[in-house]
Amino acid sequence: MHKQRILLLLVLLCATPFATAQQVPTSGGAAMTPEQIMNDPDIPFVGSNTADVTIAEFMDYNCPYCKKSHSALKKLLASDPRIRVLYKEWPIFGPVSEYAARLAIAAKWQGRYAIAHDALMSAPRRFTANEEVRAVLRTAGIDLKKLDADAAKHEAEITLLLARNNLQAETIGLQGTPAWIVGPFLIPGGLDFAQLQEAVAEARAKDARK
Repeated sequence: MHKQRILLLLVLLCATPFATAQQVPTSGGAAMTPEQIMNDPDIPFVGSNTADVTIAEFMDYNCPYCKKSHSALKKLLASDPRIRVLYKEWPIFGPVSEYAARLAIAAKWQGRYAIAHDALMSAPRRFTANEEVRAVLRTAGIDLKKLDADAAKHEAEITLLLARNNLQAETIGLQGTPAWIVGPFLIPGGLDFAQLQEAVAEARAKDARK
């Protein structure tokens, strides 16, 4: 995708429901604004607490395009101190994907979500069994005994978080992973480093024009 292509995507997708003030219904009958989607306090994130651009990635650990984009996103985080990345766990590739998402989220209670996420996303092959997920986390230094305890203790919270992510994804019309919200822009599909940089630059430019 050349720069002109991604800029066209940004222009077209700016008109999607996410980029408006449209209310997003929740399962409880209340309404969820785009701002609330991007500021869910339970969503794990990496990067700056004072970021001027927030990126939300809807992802699945068994998504090959998510894995391919992962190194580009890490490079962006390392090169740009003014961004924050929210990881919207959206396990759409079956039970093993959901198991991986649940354990990754549970790792935040031992302060190791980012390590768990990186390990699972960097795994070279698709996960076909729960034990494969556990083996990767074990190798990454995650305390599996505490992980299991936290996953059980916080099961209801994790379930609600995954349900919230799924509702958000469906409401804004996502068709698969990865999908990105970069500032006000909604962008489907895998992105490389240059494309992520361009999206961030466009988000900053749009903010400056307000």
